[in-house]
Amino acid sequence: MNEKKGFTLIELLVVIAIIAVLMAVLMPALNIVREQARGIACMSNQKTMGLAYVMYADDNDSRTCGGMARYSPTNGIPPWVMPPLDYQAGGGYDQMPSGAVTLEQRHNGLREGALYPYIKEVGAYHCPGDDRIRRGTSNGRQLQHLLFRSYSLPDFLRSTSSSDPKRLTDFTSSATKLLFVEEIYDAPGVNHNVDGWSYNPRTNSLWDPLGVFHSNSCTFSFMDGHAAVKKWTDKRTVIYFQSRSEAASMGFGKNTPFNPPNEDLVWLDIHYPGKTLVAQ
Repeated sequence: MNEKKGFTLIELLVVIAIIAVLMAVLMPALNIVREQARGIACMSNQKTMGLAYVMYADDNDSRTCGGMARYSPTNGIPPWVMPPLDYQAGGGYDQMPSGAVTLEQRHNGLREGALYPYIKEVGAYHCPGDDRIRRGTSNGRQLQHLLFRSYSLPDFLRSTSSSDPKRLTDFTSSATKLLFVEEIYDAPGVNHNVDGWSYNPRTNSLWDPLGVFHSNSCTFSFMDGHAAVKKWTDKRTVIYFQSRSEAASMGFGKNTPFNPPNEDLVWLDIHYPGKTLVAQ
């Protein structure tokens, strides 16, 4: 008589326990690998953005494009991106600077910017670690808060005021001067990153938060076209970038000097393209 063979209950429990242990060991490693892949992709985007900015200047007698999202040129300077827009059937487009917009309408605004001919891929404007396109911002999860663009230029590179530097050759030490940053923008009433990244150097304080999409690190591109990652060493920096309200409750809110001084801001001071928030 043949006996049926199979696992006993004890054996099944042992197998399940082994699988659980393996998952506990492997999951952190898999998360690290996934995070590294996102960081590599973001670095590639940053390099693409930086090179596009440099190539635009090379093709325009070193003149730079406007650093803020606008629907038309300001003082003759075209914007690097436009806010969301909807193409009209007969040509032209409808401006959509606020309210609910689709992802495609966000993409349309990127395609109309001065840098898009050098980039040619809307995906390059989005960091894969930036999940606001799915979870929204601190203002909500409605369509207007599902932001796509992860990168901004510093305020000093707006290029539209009479006092602003207008040419890439106006800057020295191009390998150390910031171009694009990862920015978290959560101001109410708008559906896109409106202006540049605001930072007031040499004040030992922060203004706009940066996007911490990579394990307490941020990626940057520089004026010579290269990209790099910066890991923050002061835990207060990360707290500020994640929640300005929490930072304020701890005594280092917007435009409030850190006490003791924050060493991460020394790095930002050195690499910010100007010595003041905007050219004066």
